[in-house]
Amino acid sequence: MWCDAWTDGVAQGPVEAGFVDGDLGAAHRLCPQTSLGLAPTAYAIVEPENLYGRILATGTLTGSYALSDKVEVYANLEAFRFDTLIAAISVTGMGPGYTGVGASWRFAEGDHWGVGLQGKLVLPTAFTLDRHSWPLGADVGLHGAYALRDNLLVHGAAMPTFRAALGGGPAFPTFGVNLDVGVEWKPFKRFGFVLDSVSSFGRTEALDYTGAGVGFRGGIGEHAGLSLEARVPLAGRERALAAIDIRFNYRF
Repeated sequence: MWCDAWTDGVAQGPVEAGFVDGDLGAAHRLCPQTSLGLAPTAYAIVEPENLYGRILATGTLTGSYALSDKVEVYANLEAFRFDTLIAAISVTGMGPGYTGVGASWRFAEGDHWGVGLQGKLVLPTAFTLDRHSWPLGADVGLHGAYALRDNLLVHGAAMPTFRAALGGGPAFPTFGVNLDVGVEWKPFKRFGFVLDSVSSFGRTEALDYTGAGVGFRGGIGEHAGLSLEARVPLAGRERALAAIDIRFNYRF
């Protein structure tokens, strides 16, 4: 079965680094696993011509549990979040960040392909940062993969998203769709590579962004893995230079 090429610590699935809190709308892997991990992340907007900038850094704990060879539940918790806005009036916040809870189900498959449903809820747990408005997000979508060879596969995902603010003020609901099409290649037992075309529509404008996702993934022994992943916008409204994750994962 095509998932067998990713039974060690090398990461599998699309690039998960994202521009929205809790990586809302980022596709998850189709092959379930039980694992724990740590993912320091960074996001930056630098616009000196507008006297504006934003720097965001988080330390995220991740975990997943394979209920079967087709079903996985997973969660990510921003244990620490540093968010600073650099403008005429600068603002900095530090504290716990957002929590994402999700599940995936591969409901159809063959020897070389699989199709699944997945969804995630992003909870407003940044209690020290959000004082009067509590952003809540959700995504749900379809994800498919086809193995061209045992160590080479193409994947695609369509993830509708929803986001709104809870509290006494306006909800400002937004709806969007994220699209991800890419290829994963594992040329060596302890090294893998992923390249994605990523786009988002409708969340802030007709085209939020279109760009590239790239990841370099290595294995440490039979169970641990380390990866460097980035999502870079090339066109659209998104103003960030990039979103970057360094992910350490231990698979049981």
